[in-house]
Amino acid sequence: MTHLAGRVWLAGSVGLLLLAAAPARTLSAHQNAPSIMALVPATKTVVFHPRGVQGKPLAGSCAMGESLALSRADTWRCIVGNRIYDPCFSTAPHATTVICDVSPFKPIGIRVQLPTPLPTHPPVYGHQVWIMQLGNGVICGFLTGATAGIQGQRINYGCTDKTFVLGTPHPDQARKIWYAVEAQLSTKPSPTGPTARRIFAISIARVWS
Repeated sequence: MTHLAGRVWLAGSVGLLLLAAAPARTLSAHQNAPSIMALVPATKTVVFHPRGVQGKPLAGSCAMGESLALSRADTWRCIVGNRIYDPCFSTAPHATTVICDVSPFKPIGIRVQLPTPLPTHPPVYGHQVWIMQLGNGVICGFLTGATAGIQGQRINYGCTDKTFVLGTPHPDQARKIWYAVEAQLSTKPSPTGPTARRIFAISIARVWS
């Protein structure tokens, strides 16, 4: 499926503008040009659930508590050996196993056996986006480890094209289009941390939460 990616350069400032790239076409003098925003498909929202597990269960722990990547009552931050998995998914309250190492692109994971039942999950506030597909097809995932900020915005998502998304994706409820502020980081060192070579807004084709 081809998505029309809206993108506009912001000259170093974080803004929330959106411009659609329309295919070339010829309009007669009597035809009305379509709305630019009408050319950008509505963002699809998907609630992810694992499809199953494979292999033998592994021993692990979810003592780290709730997931940092995904704000849901069934998601946890767990460790198996020296590896952290976030999110892992439980199928029932106070479960003694979780499913880890899954994503929308790898729905079959591993079952992790816990030493004690999971605690009651703290209240969930908001619906944080875990993974997003931008209008140009690039995939971005939430960064749960240490990161930095640019112009007061946390670098929240790392993308497959080595760009980053700043802050939180914003839905336009009227047009049902989500958009993100994407940044290309400068390769020049800075004593104050990373700096952006370019910052632009772009439409989001799909979000997983």
